[in-house]
Amino acid sequence: MKLNITRATCMLFLFGVLMSACNKRSSLEDNTILPPPDPEIEEAFELSYWIDLDVRHNNGRGYWFNVANRPADVVPTEIEIDNSCRTLAQLYNANKLYVVYHRQFEIAQAKTVLGYWKTAGAKYNVEIVPTVVLESYATPTAMNFTDAEIVELAGWSKSNVNANEFGIYDVYVRQSAGSAQDLQLSQLNEGVDISLVRVGIQPGERMNAYFSSAVQDTWSAECQGITNELWENPRYYKGTNVYGRKLLEQWVNERKNNESRKIIWNLIPVAWDYDNPLDPFGYIFPGDDALINDPPIPGRVTLSKDYIISWYPEGTKNKLFGGLSCDLHILEANSYGRPEAPTFYDQLRSLQTYNGYYAEVMRELGEVYGSLKR
Repeated sequence: MKLNITRATCMLFLFGVLMSACNKRSSLEDNTILPPPDPEIEEAFELSYWIDLDVRHNNGRGYWFNVANRPADVVPTEIEIDNSCRTLAQLYNANKLYVVYHRQFEIAQAKTVLGYWKTAGAKYNVEIVPTVVLESYATPTAMNFTDAEIVELAGWSKSNVNANEFGIYDVYVRQSAGSAQDLQLSQLNEGVDISLVRVGIQPGERMNAYFSSAVQDTWSAECQGITNELWENPRYYKGTNVYGRKLLEQWVNERKNNESRKIIWNLIPVAWDYDNPLDPFGYIFPGDDALINDPPIPGRVTLSKDYIISWYPEGTKNKLFGGLSCDLHILEANSYGRPEAPTFYDQLRSLQTYNGYYAEVMRELGEVYGSLKR
């Protein structure tokens, strides 16, 4: 079995899953490296989250299903967006949000909602980056926008929401030269003078030439290891010890040494199932199932942050290290899948404090971001 499998290769398991599961364990063990107590943080160092534009478990239009096969979904209210932005800024210490639009509803409505996000972002000092899914994950797949539509939307976003950046979300590898997305990216690049950010680039994937920066997925490397000691000091198993910390370091070095564009690194809010590992160490991918996926081992997010910073010369001041990010779309999928009622998104929209199965890791993420926030 392939050892460095990423979350993207098995995302289809998440759709439509409902249930509950267990409790977990483990504490921080033998933490051998720490960042400086007061790191010097660049003004541009981002502490971001990826979140669905509508902040709800929607019907998958433009995501798991082609636009033509699903009706437009529910449009959020201004107060729901304000509540969500406020919580992410004040409780979870965000300074930037990639708000993801996959044609849940039509473009005119999306512009209205992006306006809500812009207003809330200004209110709570959070940068809003409109982010689109160009191509569905359906079978067969289809593009969510015509070339003219995406150029117009990006131009509108530049004038009305963010003059500097426009996000492109994809957690599959399908933007190589000549692909449908590559051709649309060329039209977007020609039509709008704005920096494009790839949100969800996979380890080993070559970054499309049209992007100025990227947020990289790190899921399996941060999941591996049923204890933090096994994550930090990987054992030899099946002929290798490149698991956990060593696998994450390999991915960071690949980008750092071979890429001149800025990379932002993902910190995971959801891991895989630790109750029934396929090996004594928890290194082998057991499957991605929202019925039984666990939070990361307590302290794992903090360790990942510490090591990533340590691998860059000058740490957070390094211009090629753009910051840290976190995928809330996947958190909502697992919150819904357990099932939790209300879900994580439900509670964000209504300004409730999230106390569900992934609450502890969200508190840890908030503390990590808080320690780095200017």
